[in-house]
Amino acid sequence: MSYYGKTMLSCYKTLDKVITQIENLIKGRVKNSFFNYSSAYCQAEKLIQLNEIRLDLMELKEITKEALSVLSDTDRTLLYYKYFGIMPEDKNFDLKSRNYFRKQNRAIEKFDNILKAKGYDEKWFLDKYLKISYIAGIYQKTINETGKKHVIDWLFFSKKFFFGFLFWWFKQIIHYRYWYYR
Repeated sequence: MSYYGKTMLSCYKTLDKVITQIENLIKGRVKNSFFNYSSAYCQAEKLIQLNEIRLDLMELKEITKEALSVLSDTDRTLLYYKYFGIMPEDKNFDLKSRNYFRKQNRAIEKFDNILKAKGYDEKWFLDKYLKISYIAGIYQKTINETGKKHVIDWLFFSKKFFFGFLFWWFKQIIHYRYWYYR
């Protein structure tokens, strides 16, 4: 079982909002760059970093969308219900049977296999997306929910991977949850 597939599904629903927030942050930084006392080089570098994050998140959304479109209708329905809260229209859809959870686990495994077949493995995901605090928080939450106890503290406490004020409140929420539920 891989955690990156679950992380991709968990963050898919909110990626549009995060991308919009980053776009607004970029626009605000450009408009208010006159009032920023850092050098133009530092300001441009920060804008480039934010734009790269935005493009990475857009790519993640497209990859997730493509992988979901390849799944069968029943598997897609199971994942939509679990991760997006979209209730299936089929009246024969049984949520209370023991087979439901087995089918759900199989659907997640199929999603992971589709990603691996397209060349998107866990190493790729960790290298490319764990630098984003939002994704790292969801990944950590996914790991904690499934019972595995390895922690990526270096990501939360490092200034090297801290990308702007937008992600500050994500970091605070994740940090609070980490220490509260520990």
